[in-house]
Amino acid sequence: MRHRAGGCCAMKKAVLVDDLAPYFNDPCWMWVLLAREASTAVILRRGPTQWWHVVEWDTRRDSFVKGQWFRGRLYPGKCDVSPDGKLLVYFGGKFRAYKSGGYGDTWTAVSRPPYLTALALWPVGGTYGGGGVFLDNRTVTFRCSAPLYEGRHHPDHPPGPLRIVEPWKAAEPVSRRTHGDMILECETMQPSRRKRMFTLNRADGSPSDQFEAHWADFDQLGRIVATVGGRVLAASRKFGEPLRWQVLADFHEERPQRMEAPEWAQRWMLSD
Repeated sequence: MRHRAGGCCAMKKAVLVDDLAPYFNDPCWMWVLLAREASTAVILRRGPTQWWHVVEWDTRRDSFVKGQWFRGRLYPGKCDVSPDGKLLVYFGGKFRAYKSGGYGDTWTAVSRPPYLTALALWPVGGTYGGGGVFLDNRTVTFRCSAPLYEGRHHPDHPPGPLRIVEPWKAAEPVSRRTHGDMILECETMQPSRRKRMFTLNRADGSPSDQFEAHWADFDQLGRIVATVGGRVLAASRKFGEPLRWQVLADFHEERPQRMEAPEWAQRWMLSD
């Protein structure tokens, strides 16, 4: 059984807001990875500059589990969550000649969110390539040549039940999402601390809405969800009226703290 060691917070009483601009003053920004087959998401929060925080989001209940902090660098655009939401593949690094324990300065790892403690880990070195994508719950393809990974996992972090397949050619950045007759577009949906303009249209050409956010998408329930600064938001929309936003969670005041991953998140299990 998975027991949660991190702090958990549930959705607060609904408060709707119209203006998201003040939230861009938060000392952080966030990117979200949505599981494809489960009501789960992984939030990667950056801030202060050298720190990242992982939070697991149950999108059906809008409850959040705070996980580990990481001092170094994560690359959200090179990360992915398994379709069932139970595993995270990420590309990260610690620089300034960090070489201890055979990890090198960068690596690709697989962990159990909301923790970063590696189950499987492959030292990479440098920032070219690295990271991966889940093809199914236990099949991973990497962003660089297979010889970099084949037989070269860290001795303390074997791939266990994972199946590694030939590398894939990175697709062009997606700038358009659809759900039913709704279309969400942006100049680019690559992770960045820079705010972006999102446009919401109907397929029939009905009047559109625009809003600025760090990240936005349709969640597994079909809601328009977004992050601005340290806030997680869901849109409320009545036909013919502008979008209004409900703040589902507020992480803008979070500060780094040491947290050890629970036992179930530190090793492969027979059930894997």
